[in-house]
Amino acid sequence: MTGRAVFLGLLLICVAADAEKEPGLMIKPSCSDIAEIQACPMNFAPVCGSDGNTYANECALCVQRQKTRTDIMIVKEGSC
Repeated sequence: MTGRAVFLGLLLICVAADAEKEPGLMIKPSCSDIAEIQACPMNFAPVCGSDGNTYANECALCVQRQKTRTDIMIVKEGSC
């Protein structure tokens, strides 16, 4: 009985972890005042925007949101 409870608990944790990575869930970028002055760090951490473009990092996506005044979301980390 205890073995089944442990197994079910671990299974639930695995299912919950996979739900976070499910495609179709978009993340709102955490844009700050840096995006307004269009000065981003040079780190390369690509993100795929909901507009189908790959951005060098989240800050670059925020700059584009500011320029175009559109609600671009992060579809996934990495290139599109």
